[in-house]
Amino acid sequence: MEKYFAAANTEAGFFSLFDEVFSSQRLRRIYILKGGPGTGKSTLMKNIGFMAENRGFEVEYICCSSDPHSLDGIIIPSLSVAVLDGTAPHITDPVYPGVTEHTVNLEEALDCEALTKKREEIISLIRSKKEAYRTAYRFLSAAGILEKERDALTETFFLREKAEAAVKRLLDSFRHIEKGEQKHRYISAISCDGVQRLDTLRRHAKKFFAVTDKYGFGRYFMNTLYEAVCTEKLAATVCSSPLNFAHKEAIFLEGENVLFMLADEKEAENADKIINCMRFIRKEAVSERKGRLRFFGKCEEAILEGALSALAEAGKFHKKAEKIYSACVDFSEIDAIKMKMISEIFANNM
Repeated sequence: MEKYFAAANTEAGFFSLFDEVFSSQRLRRIYILKGGPGTGKSTLMKNIGFMAENRGFEVEYICCSSDPHSLDGIIIPSLSVAVLDGTAPHITDPVYPGVTEHTVNLEEALDCEALTKKREEIISLIRSKKEAYRTAYRFLSAAGILEKERDALTETFFLREKAEAAVKRLLDSFRHIEKGEQKHRYISAISCDGVQRLDTLRRHAKKFFAVTDKYGFGRYFMNTLYEAVCTEKLAATVCSSPLNFAHKEAIFLEGENVLFMLADEKEAENADKIINCMRFIRKEAVSERKGRLRFFGKCEEAILEGALSALAEAGKFHKKAEKIYSACVDFSEIDAIKMKMISEIFANNM
């Protein structure tokens, strides 16, 4: 089992990797689920994923970046099949309808007459949720601006050539490193349940290099490593920061199965090796501006707290809307849709 996020709540709003993760060029069959909240999209995907696992297939679960307990999609790589949530905010329409993509309309199972009776309440909840998200994105935008201000102050502190030499030594030390493409995913999300990090890469890693991140300097090293991975055309899973896609949070080198990841003190305790990024920083410059750097840290913490509070509000409104919709769904129809999909997906593997 693998779990990732394919989207993020970022400084620039909602950002999606769906075009890469659910590529119609790479996958043979893609089911796009349409339907309102509470119509059973996530449960349907979980059921199909568990069924695939029980048949011995590996499954990649794509968790929702706003609600990590729900799914945005699943991929069964060996069958070249995916099922995904094609509703807002990651609206997905077929590129090759009926050939690769197949739209599955779960709204057919809705009792629209019963929903109409709740019209005003539903509209109020959805409006409130949208406003909460707008507030959250304003905070995240402010966090992004603050991060850029900190970068403008500290990027001259970074000893790039020293870091590049260290990265080269590390890469040269690996014997089973593979050439190939980079796969982009997220392992962290700024969600309605706080900042969440999945443990997929940590579980798969044979060796874990913890990159310590005091004052945010760790991302300079991670970006240097990423540049080397791209230059050498190494096969890797690359995970960006959920706030800013340009900053890399984790890099997993295939073949060698080694993970480089920004880590706090607790995570670093279980690392095979710690990369202290202060080695690549002009210490006298940090000493001169230590007060300002601490101020940046306190501001970022407060701004992120504001974003998380707004996202938590959005999550409450969403769950209330889900409850209304769920009460108006004929789940026997959903089961019939699920069984039809299962029959098609596992046609030669029943």
